[in-house]
Amino acid sequence: MPYLIEAILFLSPFALYAIWLRLNPGRAVGAHVIALALLGLALSIGGAIWYGLSRGMDPNAAYIPPRVTADGIQPGHVAPARPPGPWPPPAAAPAPPPPHEGPRPR
Repeated sequence: MPYLIEAILFLSPFALYAIWLRLNPGRAVGAHVIALALLGLALSIGGAIWYGLSRGMDPNAAYIPPRVTADGIQPGHVAPARPPGPWPPPAAAPAPPPPHEGPRPR
């Protein structure tokens, strides 16, 4: 059912234009209609760009997905930005071996 609604929403402007052409044969689209269509297109593209830039996440931040805990569902969130550098951070160097004490007695 959702696909049918999406198809109708997509095809409705084309159907309305076809009906308009059928009811007004030989009549050209007015310049004001074209200007309004271009203005609407520019506003929608500008709004999409603004939305994309304003909803961005810090590239160094980590997204923590939602998870189920004993208290219920904890929603997903963005953790604070981690310091720049290699990820994952390098492991600590292993402790040096104990000094050699010589051969063991038999």
